[in-house]
Amino acid sequence: MFDIGWTELLVIACVAIIVVGPKDLPRMLRTLGQTVGKMRRMSREFQSTFNDALREAEKQADIADMKKQVEEAANFNPLGDLKKSIEEDAAGKKADAPKAPSDPDAAKSGAEPADGGETSVGTKDAVAPSASAPKPADTPLTEEVKA
Repeated sequence: MFDIGWTELLVIACVAIIVVGPKDLPRMLRTLGQTVGKMRRMSREFQSTFNDALREAEKQADIADMKKQVEEAANFNPLGDLKKSIEEDAAGKKADAPKAPSDPDAAKSGAEPADGGETSVGTKDAVAPSASAPKPADTPLTEEVKA
């Protein structure tokens, strides 16, 4: 810590003997030793108190983390999570589904639009049947409607 050699210590001792005197030197050195001891004890006590406070803060942080984990476990809802993920997938598929662009060239040529509706070119009689609509032969003739 301090780079004090034997020669510096000898000079300090000589100055102390001259200033304090040989009669009071042992009492001064004893008082100096006691003061240094008290300072070390206070330093050690402060350091241990600081370390204890640090350990307590770590324990509180661990306790708070454990409480958070317990609350997450208590709020665990597998059916709700599954429903949420299914809804997200359905929303993602709707967003990814290609929409039929309206092509003005296709309408001019008389081609059927991608949605299977009526064409804008032609007469009212020229309606193309939808691919998904059932044909009249597919439906039974004696279909009863129950009210």
